[in-house]
Amino acid sequence: MSPAMRRWAQTWTIPVVVLVLWEVSTRAGVLDPRFFPPLSDIVVKAADQIVNGRLGLDLLLTLQRLLVAFALAAVFGVAIGVASGRWRTVELLIRPVTDTLYPLPKIALLPLIIIIVGRGEVAYIITAFATGFFQIIISTRGSVRDVPTDLIEAGRNFGATGIRFFTRLLFPAIAPGLLNGLRLGMATCLITLIAAEFVGAEYGLGAMIRRAGQQFAVEEVYAGIVLTGLLGLLINLAFRLVTPIAVPWQRQAQRTDGGQSS
Repeated sequence: MSPAMRRWAQTWTIPVVVLVLWEVSTRAGVLDPRFFPPLSDIVVKAADQIVNGRLGLDLLLTLQRLLVAFALAAVFGVAIGVASGRWRTVELLIRPVTDTLYPLPKIALLPLIIIIVGRGEVAYIITAFATGFFQIIISTRGSVRDVPTDLIEAGRNFGATGIRFFTRLLFPAIAPGLLNGLRLGMATCLITLIAAEFVGAEYGLGAMIRRAGQQFAVEEVYAGIVLTGLLGLLINLAFRLVTPIAVPWQRQAQRTDGGQSS
């Protein structure tokens, strides 16, 4: 078996086994199908709701809100994270704010945001944005702080000053940590967005799960949960695919280290 196939098998063995056991146990009557419907029925219900029901619109609206919230969080979070990691004065100015608001569940801000901007897209996007924004600031600031001083001095000696300092030295140096921070930021945006939709929206995956629960439509509840989980999985897979392309030297370094250790 090739190394790639071995890694794939190690990654997906437990999820596949769990899904098969779920299907078999439900069909055999070990699990109560009223509360644990067969996975195949959930997939059929989700596909039917996407094509013929409201689930397609719910999914589309959640994706739109997520992309807008994440894009705003990434732009402002990276900029402030780099500035606070690079300049001590900026860090002293914003650190009390980030340290205070980062642990705060952003869904708790939704009622206040609705009072200020009204119920609608802006409220849900701002709530999701706030979660990813602080996560990205903290991750980016930590990545900047971790850049060795010797590397910075060497880069300056070779002419990495001004804008070239950021484009040729700093961003390549922090790229692995930056991408990981963006991945976590997007995932947390999704978590808060689903919660915000659940609480106040009429459409979206969170709203769909709430509607289905109120109607005791168990299969539809599971369909919404499964789709949300798949979105999270796709976020992680997307960043795993992008990272080797954006940071090719990291894979080369890992191969070199692996060859030396063997």
